Amino acid sequence: MRIRHPLLWTGTLCILVGVVAVFAAVMLLSGGGDDRPAYAYPVQTFEDLGRTHMPPGQVFDGYSSEPPTSGPHSSVPAPWGVSDVEQPKEVPVHNMEHGGVVVWYNCAGGPSPLDKNACEQLRSQLAGIVTRLAAGGRLVMMTPYSNMPDRIALTAWQTLDAFDEFDLARVQAFISAYERRFNPEGF
Repeated sequence: MRIRHPLLWTGTLCILVGVVAVFAAVMLLSGGGDDRPAYAYPVQTFEDLGRTHMPPGQVFDGYSSEPPTSGPHSSVPAPWGVSDVEQPKEVPVHNMEHGGVVVWYNCAGGPSPLDKNACEQLRSQLAGIVTRLAAGGRLVMMTPYSNMPDRIALTAWQTLDAFDEFDLARVQAFISAYERRFNPEGF
């Protein structure tokens, strides 16, 4: 069907623009259409301690959680993926500032320390998830961290979930729910 009257054509175009504008406004007001699944496990949420960059090697001892979830941090982030060397706590905080999720583990944490074989199994289970997701472009890293009471902690900016027994679904759900949720620098 061909529209012959310019006024009819202009009116149709205005209606179409209006519909698009209403749709865009609804998406913006509802959070931009973020269709992430809700995270079904309990988390702790902490106050935002800021995003100050410190020179590499400088230590900050004023974090409000263990491991930290925000605050002053190293000006250089860690590479995405698995680190077998314990990263200073100030380094992964920078990764979280870029929208990343950090998987921390402590084989000496939990109700009792893990023996060498059990520790290697936990490390391998966590590394399997992190390696696969990081290779696929997800912003996730893993590091041992001896200064926490739990065996496993999952962190994103201002958010912490800590537990003692490996739970594949829980780790994957946290990464799905929180990766790139906070990303003020647009990485």
